[in-house]
Amino acid sequence: METFKDSGLHPSIVKGVEALGFETPTPIQKLSIEHLLENETDLIAFAQTGTGKTAAFSLPILHNLDADVQHVQAIILAPTRELCLQIGNDIASYTKFMNVKVTAVYGGAPITKQIKELQGRPQIVVGTPGRTLDLIQRKKLRIEDVQFLVLDEADEMLSMGFQDELDAILANTPEHKQTLCFSATMPDGMKHLTKKYLNDPKEISAGKRNISASNVAHELYVVGSKNTYEAMRRIVDFNPNMYGIVFCRTRRETQSIAEQLVGDGYRAEAIHGDLSQAQRDDVMSRFRRKKLNLMVATDVAARGIDVNDLTHVINVNIPDDPEVYVHRSGRTGRAGASGISLVITHGRNMRKVKSLERLIGKQFEEKTVPSGDDICGIKMKEAIDEIVSYEHTTTIDPQLLDVAMDKLAHLSKAELIERFVGHETSVMLSRYRGARDINEKASSPKEHGKRDRSTGREEGFKTVVIDLGYRQNVNPSRIMGLINDAMEGTKVRIGKIDMDKTFTKIDIEDRHAVEVAARLNGAKTGSYVVNSYFEEGSSSTRAERPSYGGRDRRDSGGYKGKRSFEGGSDRRDSRSNDRPVRRERISGERTERRERFSNDRTSSDRRSSGGFSRDDNRSGSRTGGGSSRTGARSTGGGYGKPKSGGGYPKGNSSSAGRGRRSF
Repeated sequence: METFKDSGLHPSIVKGVEALGFETPTPIQKLSIEHLLENETDLIAFAQTGTGKTAAFSLPILHNLDADVQHVQAIILAPTRELCLQIGNDIASYTKFMNVKVTAVYGGAPITKQIKELQGRPQIVVGTPGRTLDLIQRKKLRIEDVQFLVLDEADEMLSMGFQDELDAILANTPEHKQTLCFSATMPDGMKHLTKKYLNDPKEISAGKRNISASNVAHELYVVGSKNTYEAMRRIVDFNPNMYGIVFCRTRRETQSIAEQLVGDGYRAEAIHGDLSQAQRDDVMSRFRRKKLNLMVATDVAARGIDVNDLTHVINVNIPDDPEVYVHRSGRTGRAGASGISLVITHGRNMRKVKSLERLIGKQFEEKTVPSGDDICGIKMKEAIDEIVSYEHTTTIDPQLLDVAMDKLAHLSKAELIERFVGHETSVMLSRYRGARDINEKASSPKEHGKRDRSTGREEGFKTVVIDLGYRQNVNPSRIMGLINDAMEGTKVRIGKIDMDKTFTKIDIEDRHAVEVAARLNGAKTGSYVVNSYFEEGSSSTRAERPSYGGRDRRDSGGYKGKRSFEGGSDRRDSRSNDRPVRRERISGERTERRERFSNDRTSSDRRSSGGFSRDDNRSGSRTGGGSSRTGARSTGGGYGKPKSGGGYPKGNSSSAGRGRRSF
């Protein structure tokens, strides 16, 4: 199959594709079309961003549709509104010469209009998971008879937390259908998804997985974190023909950078989840028409941006998930064009840079941020080129021209040119003349000791696992802050931090590992309570906080694991030294308490009254839901109050001792 005419697709489909100017399929399109036209098995396809994945799954689906059947035959799920609209528009363009209806359903737009479109009985529905499930629950979208299910950018849907929606949607689909999964990367979550939703799938790949396009250059600029915006602005000024996307982590950061750019006179705008659909459409329309030079976007909002001639992608930070960088850099260098993906970061991030290099299979070219003199020179040449290329099309009033000639007659040619060029570049000259050097030297990644091949841990370290990950909006800096707070005043060596969606593995030096795990267990960060445990080989043991005084809870059930750690031992010793009498009388107290419980059980008439009753030993009992509580009267006052949650009342150390709860 060399051209679409040789593919075996329906002539109406080929005619629609050729009307768009496409004749030769891309590698992923060729592999996908050949498989889907000849087989009915499920499919997993990997390809770089911008290689035509939409046509790869939609063209064979269109070929196999029955245009005379008036119900939904194919459902396509995408993570974002922009990608949903892009897929819907692309499929509609392919069906120009076919009698097939396509409807896109997504959040942020009136649902009533989408319900009306569904009443027109489309054969293909493209939707975001949330809106699709909403329409299914309203019984406005019926997918019980679909023949094809497509998960586009499935990895992103998982990272955005659409697992429950996907489960609910697939529960409404028939058992016998063809499921297609397309993605640019293959994270661990994708493996679980394919095992859960696909049945013995065929796997195809166009090129290596998770690598960047070969026609994209990767550049690195190292500056201090406070100089990130200044560096980006200089790079933009040094490249006057730049047409690109600036990627940020958060919506707030996106809006802040966009406002700074607009305030400095750049044609820029932000796009993120806080914008309404109408606002997003307006920004995208102006960007596609090149009314904007720069668009500042979050990763989620950028999914579905289909612009083929972007020159640059600017990363003002390195994403926590390296595979996100593959998606970012894939926004440029599309459709055979070349592009540049540049990263602006500080010198301590070189380990992340090396991780990106291993993932994309390329090395970053380290660049220096342009100096003020360099930018002024570029801007001056740009102004001169504009004057030379300017075409005089309007007629100037001869009287006005005479006035101008008279006023400028005393200036020589050289003076006139100097003043004119200076006027055109005055803004840049005032901004950059004498500007300081903001470049920093990149620090070399620290050398690590040998690692255990079976566990991946560095020698002399233990792995502590906590149940916080990307999904809880936690990053390595926040985790290190938790450790510093928990181990205040103690210097702890931290090795590799391996983050996943819902958990994080932290390598801690041996001598502090147990104490760190114990102090992290139960710590709070935001609204989350941390649970921690050890990872030792294939088994794991949960860490517990040290017990300061009192008996070990393991004596009465619950966790039976080992508890051996040094942290807090001094505090326990000091507390135990303050109570020598109590330690000596523990055995006697248990015997006394056991006798009192026995007496209480035989005194049913006193328990049945529901209140405290006093006996000669000044002890009381009270019934409540089958449990009993006992209080010892101290020599200095009234009865001890029960602890909240069903504990024992406090007693004086000279009589009953400290109450404990029996399990």
